[in-house]
Order: sequence, then C-alpha cells, then structure tokens
Amino acid sequence: MLCAVLAACATPGTIPNRPAPGTDAWTLHRTAVAAVERFDVEGRIAIQRGGEGGSAQVRWHQDGPRFELRIIAPLGRGTAVLAGDADQVSLLTPDGARYVSRDVETLMAEHLRWALPVAGARYWVRGVPAPDAPVQGLHTDATGRLRDMEQSGWRVSVLDYTRAADLDLPAKLYLTRGELQLRMVIAQWTPVKP
Repeated sequence: MLCAVLAACATPGTIPNRPAPGTDAWTLHRTAVAAVERFDVEGRIAIQRGGEGGSAQVRWHQDGPRFELRIIAPLGRGTAVLAGDADQVSLLTPDGARYVSRDVETLMAEHLRWALPVAGARYWVRGVPAPDAPVQGLHTDATGRLRDMEQSGWRVSVLDYTRAADLDLPAKLYLTRGELQLRMVIAQWTPVKP
C-alpha cells in the first residue's frame, strides 16, 4: 500500500515554479482559500523516515483552531485519534490509551513516532502559508496557486490540485523536514465557506 501511495505522488521537482511576490492571482487565491477555516478532508498519508515507512488513511476535521485527525492504519491495526485546539491536544491510541499534552508534535512523536505540525498544516493542506511564521522560497503556478515554500523548518510542495466549492484545493502534498517525508493524497474535500 505504501508503494501505491508513493507511486501516486510525483516528486516536487517535476512542476515548473516561478516566484510569486505580490502577484494578483496569488493574492486573490490565498485570500479566498484562507477564508475557509472549516473543512473535512479524507485521503491517504505515507510516512517515511530514514529506512522506516508506513501508510494510513486520514480523516481530518478542522473548525478554526479546533481539529480532529483520525489516522486509520491498514490491515485492522486500529485508529489513532488526535483532537484538540491551540491550548491542548489529546491522543487516543489504537490500544485505547489516552494521552494529553499542550504540544501536538511532541505527543505524536512520542506515541506515533512521527509528527505533523497541525497548527501550520491546517493552512498548508489548503495550499497557503500559516499567517504567523515567516515564509521562504514561495513559488506559485501561473494561476496563483502555491507550488512550493518553506515554513517553520518544513518544505511544503503541492503537487496537484482539485476543485471543491469553487476553490482550487490541494489534492497531493509532499511535506519534508530533515529525514521525515510525508506524502498526502486527498480523495475528498469538503470546505465550508464563510
């Protein structure tokens, strides 16, 4: 299954990039997409770190800063559920254990052995940078959609887009930080416009 997910994602270098400081298309696209603070996403994620890897289904519900992220392992290995907001997050593991922390990345790293910065990723999954951190190397395509950037130590590449609720939203993402690589294929978007 991991091979199938990885094969479904191209490498970020295959999409031509161009700088996008202040382009009208980027500004319009970013503003429209960033306004969608409530959404549901269903898809698959492949995780690779060094020689280790795995894959899972993902169901992500976001409502402003509140979120619930279900990570469903293949072959009946269970579901991990992360839920919380900017102040606190809980993790329910497949074996029924529950952990609580103020930091989602630390909680995930300790119990899942990989981590996603949900506070930033809730923007990245929509194809826009988080508003509270500097961005480097921002590139868009000709229609103003994000293709590549670096933020908070992560490289974020959007490899493909889909259309949902009259918005162009990412269908394939590739996130890297150090040796950790996350490939996400989004099968269904349900954005709720303000």
